[in-house]
Amino acid sequence: MSKFSEFFMFVIRGKRAIFCFFLLPLLLACKQKKDIVQTPTRCNLDYKNARALTGYLKANEFVFDKLNAKLNVDATIDSTSNTFSISLRIRRDSIIWMSISKLGIEGARVFITKDSVKFFNRLNNTYFKGDFSYISRLLNTPLDYEILQSLLVGNSATFYNEDEKLKPGIDNCQYLLGTIRKFKLRKVMEKGKELREPAQSIYMQPETFKISRILFYEFNPERVFDARFSEYTQVDSAQLFPLKMNYSIRTQKNITIDINYAKPRLDEEQSFPFKIPENYEQLVYKEQQ
Repeated sequence: MSKFSEFFMFVIRGKRAIFCFFLLPLLLACKQKKDIVQTPTRCNLDYKNARALTGYLKANEFVFDKLNAKLNVDATIDSTSNTFSISLRIRRDSIIWMSISKLGIEGARVFITKDSVKFFNRLNNTYFKGDFSYISRLLNTPLDYEILQSLLVGNSATFYNEDEKLKPGIDNCQYLLGTIRKFKLRKVMEKGKELREPAQSIYMQPETFKISRILFYEFNPERVFDARFSEYTQVDSAQLFPLKMNYSIRTQKNITIDINYAKPRLDEEQSFPFKIPENYEQLVYKEQQ
């Protein structure tokens, strides 16, 4: 199983609700009674096999060397919500730097590389130095630099093994690429059977082959990750970038994160200031027994 499939595996429960609206005055005004038939939207999409969809996905991913952006974030953990802003700088495959503020006042700073995670908190004068194992413990699931970077720009990290058979499809007028067909997943859910292997799917917009949704699920234990990307806009002459992102995570806690990007910019000069004040106390997290 790939590291990406291990990271985000989830269960989807419940059914879609269908809402019907009736125009009573219009019906009463009609001299003859007529049945109103709502025809489903037809998608005139050409079938594409898994190899073709994988190729389009790779060819249309967001490519950059340096990215600077401002983010507005709404985060909810169970019933606790918070709103803040982030100044984000990414040097591709190298550094992720964040300054986290509220009401214009910096509260924390983060410095992440492929093998280290560092941050300090100005609100309680503490700091942390470690690696991705700490974040993985917080989320109760594996995480690494590649996954985090991909999720911040709307790309897909490697989410399948080379020997896995990918399933192409069309769902809700979008191309679908995954390791299990949707009808099979629905059949398993309706019968209440356990799905032994985690299912995972990527939804792509048919016009641009940009990712609109990344879905991972596991039946037992119940773990969920659902990422949605929307409002794509051009940030240079050829590339599209999603200004809105929504992450829904369900493990031991229910976590929802809404991100709104403001003016992402490419290839500007960057600096990554990070100096822990001398009087800050180091946080030490011990493995739970």
